[in-house]
Amino acid sequence: MKIKHAKDFWSGMMFAAFGLGFAVIAQNYDMGTAARMGPAYFPTVLGGLLTLLGVIIALRGLKTEEPDSQVDKFHFTPLMLILGAVVAFGLLLRPAGLLVALTVLVIVASFGSHEFKWREIIPLTVVLTLLVLGVFIYGLSMTIPVLPAFMRD
Repeated sequence: MKIKHAKDFWSGMMFAAFGLGFAVIAQNYDMGTAARMGPAYFPTVLGGLLTLLGVIIALRGLKTEEPDSQVDKFHFTPLMLILGAVVAFGLLLRPAGLLVALTVLVIVASFGSHEFKWREIIPLTVVLTLLVLGVFIYGLSMTIPVLPAFMRD
């Protein structure tokens, strides 16, 4: 059987694998019933739906002809930069405070783009920081440290 649309086929296989993985891992928990759902109910149902969707997309990739459907080379560097930015945010939040952690998150994650421009990143950092401060600190009154530890108390 020939794959006629590689992007659809491989994305469908990825969806199916993730869906099946979530559904299988969820079986370690209590399923419950539809009226009284256990911790396994939601991931099992969503995993099953994702698997079904993945199979449908993969089958479509076998049927539908697309002349230019090569799967592009996977770029690990942007993925590692974005994941590293999220990890750095989590590690920096308590000792360095929200302002520093959020600034590091935005700047490091921005290096993952091939369109990185300081003129765009600095205003983005300022706006996101003000938005996060407004929503989480002032709006929801969360007790997240805003300033670095040496500047507190």
